[in-house]
Amino acid sequence: MGKIRALDPSVVNKIAAGEIIISPVNALKEILENSIDAGATMLEILVRDGGIKLLQVSDNGCGIQLDDLPLLCERFATSKLTNFQDLENIATYGFRGEALASISHIARLSVTTKTNDEQCAYKVSYNEGKMVDKPKPVAGKNGTSIHVEDLFYNIPSRLRALKTPNEEFTRILDVVGRYGIHSKGIGFSCKKFGDSSYSITLKPDFTTIDRIRSIYGNNVATSIIGFEMDSNENLGLTKVSGYISTSNLNNKKSVQPIFFINDRLVTCDPLRRAIYNTYTNYLPKGTRPFIYLSINISPPSVDVNVHPTKREVRFLHQDEIIDEITTSINDQLSKLDTTRTFNRGVMMSKPLTDNSSTKYSQAATPTTTHPMNSSQTSQRRYENKLVRVDSSQAKITSFLKSSQYNSAEYISASQHIGKQSNTASDNNKDKATPIDLNDDVNITRAQSLQDESQSNTYSMLSKERVTVNLTSIESLRNQVDMSAHKELTEIFAGSNYIGIVDYYKRLLTIQFDLKLFLVDYGAICNELFYQIGLTDFANFGTIQLQTQDTEQLSIRNILKTLNLAETKIDEISSQLVEMKEMLWEYFSIEIIENESHVAFLKTIPLLLKGYTPSLSKLPLFIYRLGTIVNWNSEQECLDGILKQIALFYIPEIIMEVSSSSESPKGEKHSNTENAHKKEELSEKIEHVIYPCLKRRFLAPSSIVDDVIEIANLPGLYKVFERC
Repeated sequence: MGKIRALDPSVVNKIAAGEIIISPVNALKEILENSIDAGATMLEILVRDGGIKLLQVSDNGCGIQLDDLPLLCERFATSKLTNFQDLENIATYGFRGEALASISHIARLSVTTKTNDEQCAYKVSYNEGKMVDKPKPVAGKNGTSIHVEDLFYNIPSRLRALKTPNEEFTRILDVVGRYGIHSKGIGFSCKKFGDSSYSITLKPDFTTIDRIRSIYGNNVATSIIGFEMDSNENLGLTKVSGYISTSNLNNKKSVQPIFFINDRLVTCDPLRRAIYNTYTNYLPKGTRPFIYLSINISPPSVDVNVHPTKREVRFLHQDEIIDEITTSINDQLSKLDTTRTFNRGVMMSKPLTDNSSTKYSQAATPTTTHPMNSSQTSQRRYENKLVRVDSSQAKITSFLKSSQYNSAEYISASQHIGKQSNTASDNNKDKATPIDLNDDVNITRAQSLQDESQSNTYSMLSKERVTVNLTSIESLRNQVDMSAHKELTEIFAGSNYIGIVDYYKRLLTIQFDLKLFLVDYGAICNELFYQIGLTDFANFGTIQLQTQDTEQLSIRNILKTLNLAETKIDEISSQLVEMKEMLWEYFSIEIIENESHVAFLKTIPLLLKGYTPSLSKLPLFIYRLGTIVNWNSEQECLDGILKQIALFYIPEIIMEVSSSSESPKGEKHSNTENAHKKEELSEKIEHVIYPCLKRRFLAPSSIVDDVIEIANLPGLYKVFERC
């Protein structure tokens, strides 16, 4: 064996540097921590070839004193530690004084720095821990800029072991993002050398949620909740806070947990495994949660000097602390695990622009004989991108239906006007047309209020429109305007109605441009009738309720169908009678009392000519008016009543009934009756509701999930190769 000799100091320094700086991301981490220790509020990072050719970090911190520059890159020279006992209360990232020293032994390092007290900045280069020459005065701003070039130029084996520049840059972005999330009040920017845009940009005033959204995307940011845990003095645990994902997170890209223990970025495999095990009860198989935790433990209980790169720490009561954290996470998740959202193909692909609208109109317009220039004629029309329908043109069946409706209305209206001429002046007018609308609906039994007869008759009476200047109504209208979704509104306005696909789930299909959408018409009608109610407020038509047995129209008998307690019925009836003047003036809901002070429902509002709501929902409508509406606040009251009217007007669900199914009375339902209901509803939606929706509907952002793209023409061509 050879004789034992002391290694040359240069060899020792290179070996030590190789333990601390394993890759460019380790060098970046050390420099970032020094900048944060210096009180910087903005850090700018420039990377070339994954940090191998160039790694530059500039900050606006306190800078380095001119007298300290000779010791800046000397090993174990630091301003953050004076004795070993200081490690028990260390409050800075750095403490050993090895980071810059190690970098200077394996790369070409230069530093430009300026303190607030100095007139100019100073630049100096380092090699193997020593200054190459004296500091030179240069122009510069307050702070420090670390310039690292040719990393591992003198260690070829380490250079060959590095990953590709793109992979190294990805690791750099990951570390910058983690420090960016944790470092409140500090801005970060990082980009590749030569790129015009930044890969990461975080402003100092960004909140933690904003930082997470900027780095990991909106999918993660909208699926996380704040997490805080009480301290435990017995374990030395002073504080745990951060953000954890809910069960709605469906992120295909796994994100490693972000753990900061006493403000140090560390990996803690036992804690990671324990948290992942907790989430197995809440997330689908193969899905990983997003975890960011800042854990503060009493400094005497933590040993930060156990790893050369400081990526690991040891702390007392590790198992107990991990158990406390996972138990708290499980408790919080169990309270939220009531619903779960799954990603699906929502129709929002890209914002509609003027250019795209122009393309649509050109494609939808039939070919004409107008002269075209050479550039237009040379454009090839691809069949898989050709819109073959025009939303502005009606179907031929709509003219047939319109003719039938008009003739029926003319005959019945002429008969009805003579009968109602004495009471005509009592009716309100509808906003859409300058006439009063009255609909006679027979209710045979209070126990089964059904609008089986749809032969509507209208009395047309002219009356001036009422102008409403209520601040509350204006506020509600402004809220509708503010929540309008431009692209979705344009889709409905320019769409073609296809048909109903499910009467039970209330789903229909429409076509817009090259796309086919599945629409929840229950949700859409709810918003439409609410908007009609706001627009035509205090100007509704009326639907008059008539029956041979007037007792069937008493509010008490209507509510009895819901099997309510007598006290509850009296309470609701009294509330509605108390507000009857307001209900009649604003909503065309007329309630009258007889000599015995029994309240009767005489009229309900008519929102849309040609469409009568299902009277089977009338008891529930009256019940919700009396129990859900907040009558003590003007805006909440008016808003609540309009919402209940909109719910009342939503088309009812039609159950699928087999020929052998029986009603509670034992009477068999025939498929013919069910088919008749479906046909009638289909006609109302296609010829009455949907044309109104195309004309006046402002689609709110809240219904984006109720409109789903299920097919598009280019995609179908890929499968069938033809139309």
